[in-house]
Amino acid sequence: MSAFEEFTASSAADLRQEIMARPRSAHAHEEVLKATLKLIGERGIDATSVDAIADVSGVSKATIYKHWDTKESLCLEAIGRVCGKLPVFDSGNPRIDLTELVRYVSHGPETKALRKIWPRVLSHAMGNLAFARGLRARFDEPRRVEVSRILNAAAARGHLRSKIDVDLALDLLFGPVIHRYFANIPMAPDLPNHVVDAFWRMHAPADGARKRPSKRRA
Repeated sequence: MSAFEEFTASSAADLRQEIMARPRSAHAHEEVLKATLKLIGERGIDATSVDAIADVSGVSKATIYKHWDTKESLCLEAIGRVCGKLPVFDSGNPRIDLTELVRYVSHGPETKALRKIWPRVLSHAMGNLAFARGLRARFDEPRRVEVSRILNAAAARGHLRSKIDVDLALDLLFGPVIHRYFANIPMAPDLPNHVVDAFWRMHAPADGARKRPSKRRA
């Protein structure tokens, strides 16, 4: 066999090994995330160690640290897997979009899964500033960006006042949802409508300040 043929055979073997390793690597990644969520729900983040995650997942501790630098970064990704990516609400009607955003947060597909782990997650965040910042960046910031975009669209149409405090808007819009969530109070299907209706009335521009369509010059 020539040197070129040996090189080609060796490269092909390496490629086969890489392809075969990819599913195992992806499977190991998923098993680690599932084990992390399971342990967070049972013990909380403080009492969950990387050793325990390795035992439950069947993935070595060394492999886990190849994917995640810290336990906190692993936990944040696992929690993010439950929450999923926030959809974009852009129907062209800002009021409907805001209502659907509040509805998604209150009745989203991840709500039931989050209920089991969220109190433990927040408990850890209260004593770990770095983790709290990571949690906020991963989960609160997408909502903040989406609310800001919707409010700007409403203001541009003259439906709401401009320069509404976005942080206060988040409190007003999601506060009722969060309260009922942690108090384990059933959320009525029309709660998002009532919340957005109250917010809309509070921030509607004065009648004289409402934008009117500009007249085209002849």
